[in-house]
Amino acid sequence: MDYSGLINRALNLTWKHKIFWVLGFFAVSWGYLGAIEDKFPNISHHDWGHDFDFDPHFVERIVDWMTSGPGIAVAIAIVGLFLLLGLIMFVLHLISVAGLIEGVVRVENGDSHRLKELFVAGARHFWSFLGLFFLSVLAGGIYYALLVLPLILLIIAFKVLGLLFLIFFIPWAIAGAFLLSNIYSLAQREIVINNTPVFDAIGKAFLLLKNNIGPNIIIFLINAFLWIAIVICGIVLMVIFAVPAFIIGAWSTLFMIVSLIVILPLFFTIAIVTEGFLGTFFNSLFTYFYLELKKMAHSNDTGGNSDIIPAD
Repeated sequence: MDYSGLINRALNLTWKHKIFWVLGFFAVSWGYLGAIEDKFPNISHHDWGHDFDFDPHFVERIVDWMTSGPGIAVAIAIVGLFLLLGLIMFVLHLISVAGLIEGVVRVENGDSHRLKELFVAGARHFWSFLGLFFLSVLAGGIYYALLVLPLILLIIAFKVLGLLFLIFFIPWAIAGAFLLSNIYSLAQREIVINNTPVFDAIGKAFLLLKNNIGPNIIIFLINAFLWIAIVICGIVLMVIFAVPAFIIGAWSTLFMIVSLIVILPLFFTIAIVTEGFLGTFFNSLFTYFYLELKKMAHSNDTGGNSDIIPAD
């Protein structure tokens, strides 16, 4: 399989059909809500009054108000808003992934691929994608629970054995991620392209993985290394934007607020465009990979009939 050719085709489609970036953004953006506290766990405990000219009792007054009756109501409303926003993003994520898969096939077959048509096509597969998602979460939860539980028990009872089991755990954890992610992604394409029921799609996806284990490992590693490179670039970009803001903010709180007003919109604009591009590219790459696997299976099966029109 020509993997560089797959990457070039995905890049060409992503760059040529920029309207797909709207779906691409929602395809990769779900799951970001609430990540700020995970990335900066000590932000709420930092003594900002020591660095800037804040009122040292300002935060205390905010906390007192938030723990009062009106404050609790506001806090509940904010949490509810974020949960609702997360649910909306999750729904749009599933619809957008299905729409992107449909879009790649329509482009390859020379069919109409307007954004509205792709969104409608994605919405048509929402319930199937939702069922596939929950089945994947259930399978992943059981798999990793069976791995983690013995590790925890061994560490508690025998620390040395626990550490030895950790060496055993890591490759099996990676293998689980490989199996779950590839079967999940292949099943998604089976559902959209061939209108296959969820359980049948999982079975066909497993066969595609089992019969093409080498190509599946390679595409998994390609995706992993590309994402690692992208994350590193993203961190560098964040530092480039954050350092000037904090240098300016060190002079005065007012200057920091002004710098954030200028820098944050620019940063989020770049982030949104980048996410749209990446979401389209990675979904297109795996869709082309799936089409190539189906074409290979069809060529090896002389008596078989292809239920898709393979990409050239």
